[in-house]
Amino acid sequence: MPPKGRNANMVERYGSLWDPYQTELSIEMGAIRLGGKWKSKNTGKWCGLGLFEHYKRMITILWPDHVWHKWNILQLECWLNYRIVGTIGPASSGKTNSAAVFALADYYVWPDCTTVLVSSTEREMLEMRVWGEIKSYHNKATNNHEMIPGKLIESRQRIITDNREAFSEDGKDFRNGLCGVPLKRGGNYQGLGSFAGIKNKRVRMIADELHLCPKVFVDAISNLNKNRDFKCLGIGNPKDTMDALGILCEPSAELGGWDGGIDQTPETKTWATRFDKGICIQLPGSDCPNMDVPVGAEIPYPFLITREAIAADIKFYGQDSLQFTMMDEGRMPRGQGLRRVLTRRMCERFGAMELPVWMNEDRTIIGFLDAAYGAVGGDRCIYGELEFGKDPNNKLIMALRGAPQLVPVSVDNPDLPEEQIAKWVKAQCEGNKIPPQNFGFDSTGKGTLMAAFARIWSANVIPIEFGGKPTERVVHLDIRQTCREKYFNFVSELWYSVALIVQSGQFRGMTDDALHEFSMREWGFSGANRIQVEPKEKMKLKTGRSPDIADAIVCGVEVARQRGFHIENAVASETASGRKLWQERLANRIEAMADRHSLNY
Repeated sequence: MPPKGRNANMVERYGSLWDPYQTELSIEMGAIRLGGKWKSKNTGKWCGLGLFEHYKRMITILWPDHVWHKWNILQLECWLNYRIVGTIGPASSGKTNSAAVFALADYYVWPDCTTVLVSSTEREMLEMRVWGEIKSYHNKATNNHEMIPGKLIESRQRIITDNREAFSEDGKDFRNGLCGVPLKRGGNYQGLGSFAGIKNKRVRMIADELHLCPKVFVDAISNLNKNRDFKCLGIGNPKDTMDALGILCEPSAELGGWDGGIDQTPETKTWATRFDKGICIQLPGSDCPNMDVPVGAEIPYPFLITREAIAADIKFYGQDSLQFTMMDEGRMPRGQGLRRVLTRRMCERFGAMELPVWMNEDRTIIGFLDAAYGAVGGDRCIYGELEFGKDPNNKLIMALRGAPQLVPVSVDNPDLPEEQIAKWVKAQCEGNKIPPQNFGFDSTGKGTLMAAFARIWSANVIPIEFGGKPTERVVHLDIRQTCREKYFNFVSELWYSVALIVQSGQFRGMTDDALHEFSMREWGFSGANRIQVEPKEKMKLKTGRSPDIADAIVCGVEVARQRGFHIENAVASETASGRKLWQERLANRIEAMADRHSLNY
């Protein structure tokens, strides 16, 4: 029935009455501000179609030429229902377009309390990609609708609600609106910098080309996530599980992370991520909306990836190529864990994350430390403990005694940092009855720390020089090769010792934080085909953090080995035949030389 009485001039929409001056656009915005569904004050009945439908209608009114398809419909649903959204897909999958539309629509509804940070690698890439899309859509909206807020300041890559100059050059006083944030300046990665501490009633983050950003960018997202009403949309082409996109989209612990065998079948899908209220959207090219029509039919969405484009890449690069996997299928390349020292799947398979079960109380306790002085270079000072002994099956195992912890080092303390560390560690070890000869630390470049330990506690502590040469220990009975022949340097031997212990089923109590650091480090081959773990500085540049927990644990493992722990299937200085190792190697060389000079029929 039409409205009566004083409401006769009101406009009815969605079971509710609206002032006659309201436009279709303002009604949709009003419905969104009411939460998409609301109870009528006049009838007491529920009104509205829900946030998704009102946002969809609002976007269509703002940009009548915007084309809807199954991919951007799914993206809008996830944007509205989740807090942290990662989208992985091929080139030409509409990821950037959807991000620009969602960011503007969200801002237009709440222009007086919304901050939208829009990032890409460099200023030029912002213009070519997401910021260029935002400008184009904003200009269309303002040309078609007088009520659209936001003044574009081209030179600063900003759209602001207030017409006044309400912020400073460096962005520290940034208020309501959208701001382009290049993550690199002068070729150096700057990150979010001064924007990381932004506070507003509503904060949004659109992160384009996230696959080209280091892991530290995710830490900045975590900082912004402290705002009560925060959303993040990270987009890119899947390249590496350890870059920022890989971290943002990593499947939840319940799904087993990237190592858990997430479904990679060629169909559009979503999965829960490790973030609270986080979701990943996967848009494989083989399931593009253009594939929903028969071969030879007119292409319904020319702006999306096509069969022809995929076929051309397969012909040129091959179907098993990284190019096809990333840019056509839009899925994380398989085998990402093949060059990681440890993976979650490996730890779960061999019980490394389980709690230990001991045969008796006959156990040796080890203390370990990776030192840093006041977080210099982003490093942390980490202390932890492990113990080793027999399990009920008479198998020698080791286990972490809880999670490693941060050693307090204060600039306000009159003691030198080395003295603070030595005093704290001494008190901790003595309280847990750990003698100095059962404590080890990374002594690389830290000669003053050894002097502090000798002065304050004991000269019997064990310094471990990561940069030294590998030992003459034998790697494995079946390989009959020394660590010096197998590994490039001692740090590679140390890290791989942990992997060998895990694979032999002898490690327990591995924590998530420790596993994350172990799984971040890649390995490769150096001279003479010797294994070398990724240099620490390169790893820090890629991931944005130092593997301090893992470095501390490998110190503890090395001390444990010096105190009697042995890795199953590894042998000592002699082989099972009783001959010394050098004799075995010499015999093998003589046999090989004889073979090369023999006639074969």
